[in-house]
Amino acid sequence: MSDGFRFASPAWLLALTLLALLAWRRGRAGPGAALVFSSVLLLRSAAQALRRAPGRAVLAPRLGVLALVILALARPQVPKAEMREDARGINLMLALDFSGTMRTRDFFLDGRQVTRSAALQRISAEFIRARPHDRIGVVCFDRDAYLASPLTLDHEWLLERLAGETNGVGTDVGSGLVVAAHHLQRHTNETRVVLLITDAENISAGPEPEAVAEALHGLGIRLHCIQLLSPQQAAFRDELSEALTRAAARTGGEFFRVRSGADLRAVSRAIDRLEKQKLSDVRQKGWRELFPWLGWAALGLLFIEQAHSHTRGRRLP
Repeated sequence: MSDGFRFASPAWLLALTLLALLAWRRGRAGPGAALVFSSVLLLRSAAQALRRAPGRAVLAPRLGVLALVILALARPQVPKAEMREDARGINLMLALDFSGTMRTRDFFLDGRQVTRSAALQRISAEFIRARPHDRIGVVCFDRDAYLASPLTLDHEWLLERLAGETNGVGTDVGSGLVVAAHHLQRHTNETRVVLLITDAENISAGPEPEAVAEALHGLGIRLHCIQLLSPQQAAFRDELSEALTRAAARTGGEFFRVRSGADLRAVSRAIDRLEKQKLSDVRQKGWRELFPWLGWAALGLLFIEQAHSHTRGRRLP
């Protein structure tokens, strides 16, 4: 059956076989006599004419009506106009720093001085809300790394988890990246991205970020790094920031430094533009029923048959 046409109740089509058999039987038998005579010799020629023309003229419309009714009961349908939606979605893991230094209140957000963690949570929430089609997960790390939320489209639940995170001690950037990569591995045929946000003042434990980046590159996972700096660190650059720059570049990602909420929002928008994949989704609204048209055709044919049988095709008595 074509994708553009179907019968919703195809079992009724079997009745067409019975209808064809009925037409064949009636065609062989001919119409019944309108008048009964003791002898038909005088009417033989007339009877032959009636059997060959008017009788069939009456039978054919009635069979046509039955055929149309059967087809209507089978519910022929055609698809309604399709709606093509272009959605953009990727698999994105946020690796977020909740170390002790993130408690530092030196970040300006919307004209107020807040802690780095508060700015991180606020801007991350805005970033998540701006990407409704993405599967997003969160890995948090201090001296340990743990999965706060697996990849999900339930962003409201994700935001609740994010809002409840608190700061610990120590910084284990490498393990945060490893946990994030682990939860992206099974999505092998889709775009996979890790977004690391950290103040990156030091690393107290875990594997080296560059070593992890090499593994991410082999897995086809892209890494973007955002380093949070205080306003006094305008020219800040150390071995760790250099390492994160190289790690991001190795995977095809970008490295950013931000010193305020406005900077962080701007970087979030830049990453939003970088990481969008067009996914075409065709949704069929439904099926349009054709049986009303067949019903009206059957009714019209029945009207014609009745008009004919009561006029030119009338039989006596």
